[in-house]
Amino acid sequence: MPLGITPIVAVTAAGNARVSVAGLVWYRPGERSRLIYGTMTHRGRTGEPKGFREHDFARLLDAAYQ
Repeated sequence: MPLGITPIVAVTAAGNARVSVAGLVWYRPGERSRLIYGTMTHRGRTGEPKGFREHDFARLLDAAYQ
């Protein structure tokens, strides 16, 4: 996948919900690598966030350091 191109995955689903995924890979010399990720489902409701915001990414980084 070229850099800067958002991958789009076609799925078969009964609804019209959108799922956003953000993640990071954690490497430390001499330790196992780790995948830390978060998901967010958007169902089109009023006031519901459509994607990740700055504070969501901050929580993801905090989880990586735990």
